[in-house]
Amino acid sequence: MAAGGAAGATVAEAGELVLIEALRPYLAPEGAGLELGAGDDAALWRPPAGANVVVTTDSLVEGVHFRAGAEEAAMADVGWKLLAVSLSDLAAMAATPGPAFLALSLPPSWPVSSVVYLYGGLADCAAAHGAQLAGGNFSAAPAAVLTSTCLGYVDPALALRRAGGEPGWALAVTGTLGGAAAALALERDGAPVEPAGAAAWRARLSRPEPRLEAARAAAAAGVRVGLDISDGLYRDAARLLGGAATGCVIDAGAIPLEAGVSEAWPERWTALAGGGEDYELLLAAPPAVMAGAAAAADAGGVPLRVIGELDSGDGVRLAVDGTERPAPPAGYEHFR
Repeated sequence: MAAGGAAGATVAEAGELVLIEALRPYLAPEGAGLELGAGDDAALWRPPAGANVVVTTDSLVEGVHFRAGAEEAAMADVGWKLLAVSLSDLAAMAATPGPAFLALSLPPSWPVSSVVYLYGGLADCAAAHGAQLAGGNFSAAPAAVLTSTCLGYVDPALALRRAGGEPGWALAVTGTLGGAAAALALERDGAPVEPAGAAAWRARLSRPEPRLEAARAAAAAGVRVGLDISDGLYRDAARLLGGAATGCVIDAGAIPLEAGVSEAWPERWTALAGGGEDYELLLAAPPAVMAGAAAAADAGGVPLRVIGELDSGDGVRLAVDGTERPAPPAGYEHFR
């Protein structure tokens, strides 16, 4: 991947205008509601008539979410993930993506080629999921802070919300869980032999797939309660509890675990299943509605599996071999 006339230069050596020109090929053309993209002080976007606009923003921080001095090829994965985490928030509302805007604070010593690789990953994710890279802002910083702000739209009658679940409703998740947490555990702890499935775990961690289509299919089938579980199954399940439903029970045996995780960590797999970074969806609905949503999701190629139910119990519990216990304290919290 070339950076044009800026090849081999740092951000400071190239300057902002040269950097912008090197990245221009990755920006979306005008169209599909984007009436004015990069080039002016702000963009113009027209959502479909009658739709609610959905807005979300996320950041990846050097030294926290990715390594300082990451190899250029790895920066493409950082770019993909930067956009994917925001698109997952849109999926949590059953929204359709629109334009995305980037605020990149970069050390002056960063190579222009690293920024180009970053944008390549961003553009790949946008193309895969129907988003539009529409511009943003650069600034200097002692460490990189990469921020994406994504707009989307949703029919107000179909938007997913966290609140509203009731006792007796089915609880279901898309896809498989535990792969990203297993990749992090492998990176942290190592293993004498590379476990089967490790490559797939790392892919789940570096290039998560936002479940946009599965969310819209579930909403069309009547589901109205859900969220993404980027912080972990158990931690995010607690965020669904409110109103008439004060608790939930999750059947450990029903959790769709990523292949190889339980074999590699037979004593830890329930914690890894709630370890976070999966970017799947957790949905709640009456059982008959959930059955229709599962059929629609399966038809779209993303499985939706019932793993438990909301009830009037105390908090999030995990049922293992018929015995209930509090869910493990797994998951991600930003300031711990």
